[in-house]
Amino acid sequence: MIKFFRHIRQRLLSENKFSKYLLYAIGEIVLVVLGILIALQINNWNENRINSRREKLILNSLKSELIINLNELNTDYERTIEFHQATINVYDFIQKKPMEMESMYKDFFNCVQFTYFFPKTSTYETLKSGNLELIRTDSLREIITDVYETGFKRIVNKVDTRRNAARLLFPYYQKHFKTKFLKDRDKVGFREYEFMIGVPNNYTFLLNDPEFETLLVEAISGRANFLRDYERTIRNVELCLSQINKYLDK
Repeated sequence: MIKFFRHIRQRLLSENKFSKYLLYAIGEIVLVVLGILIALQINNWNENRINSRREKLILNSLKSELIINLNELNTDYERTIEFHQATINVYDFIQKKPMEMESMYKDFFNCVQFTYFFPKTSTYETLKSGNLELIRTDSLREIITDVYETGFKRIVNKVDTRRNAARLLFPYYQKHFKTKFLKDRDKVGFREYEFMIGVPNNYTFLLNDPEFETLLVEAISGRANFLRDYERTIRNVELCLSQINKYLDK
């Protein structure tokens, strides 16, 4: 092909047909430019196709990771509700001073318990370390980043805060309660399971101890704040999953 074009150029020059040669040269340049543009377009198309495939793979992986985190969030949220209610119940015992009953012992144990959220972040860390731009929608990138960088980190930081508070609450519990294991049977599946209770060493003392009341008030307030963080993060994760599904369905 190159020899063919060279032959044409040589013939036009030898016949002194300069104007025709100039038109031919311009046409040749146009053809070369068009060829380059077509090659670039094909290359861009291939690159976009590869990036689109990578984007889909990483979004599906991120979706699986978020579902795991959402399940753990919901589980921890339900347990935090249980612990929060137990703390309120024990505070009510102090205010109303009822007779000691075995039904109180589970609340005594649960009022000093805390959940510990450990989010799975491996896919997001891979995405953050250079692949975040693969997600072509700004709004989707923003909500993903907000879930991991704000929602999850807020709960993890609150877990650390609650753990520090537990250092005050647990020593008090260890000093004034005995923990016992009990067994019961599931009413639906009739499966046996174990649970723990806190039996007070001196119930009357607990009802009149201002230190215990103060610790309970702090725990009630902290748990209420913690529950709001869980609720907000759960909503954001659900929204993020919904947006990912809509994006992948397009």
